Parts: sequence; C-alpha cells; structure tokens
Amino acid sequence: MLLTVEKQKSEQGEVAICFDREGLEFLIFQLSKLRERHDHFHLMTPAWAGHELTEELQGSDQYELCNSLRLVRLLP
Repeated sequence: MLLTVEKQKSEQGEVAICFDREGLEFLIFQLSKLRERHDHFHLMTPAWAGHELTEELQGSDQYELCNSLRLVRLLP
C-alpha cells in the first residue's frame, strides 16, 4: 500500500496526498468510519510509531514528508 502526505517546503506550500489503489481504499474506509460519529483518527509513518503512512517521498525535492495526518469530524 502506498499512502503519503507531503507538503511543499515553502512557507505557504501545498499539501499532496499520494496513494495507490490500496491506499485509496484504506483512506475511503477510514473516512467512512467518520460518517457515523464525531471523532478523529491519526495516520502516521513508521518513524512516528505508525504504519498507515508510507515514508517513500513521491513528489519532487520541493516536497517533504509529513509524518502525521489527523482527520477530524467536527460537530455540525
């Protein structure tokens, strides 16, 4: 599975979420769990004691990995 979160190194850079088919299915599954409750979940790289995000950079050298992604469903 490939799922990375990368941000441009510039101060106000963009964020890129890169994934393969398996990574997309995992992300959809995790997001669908948030439909049923107001909650959050963390996705992390192995460097941050996680296993959900991979550590192989997919973008150019203008990007750097984000080691953690927190998805939060807020109250309506």
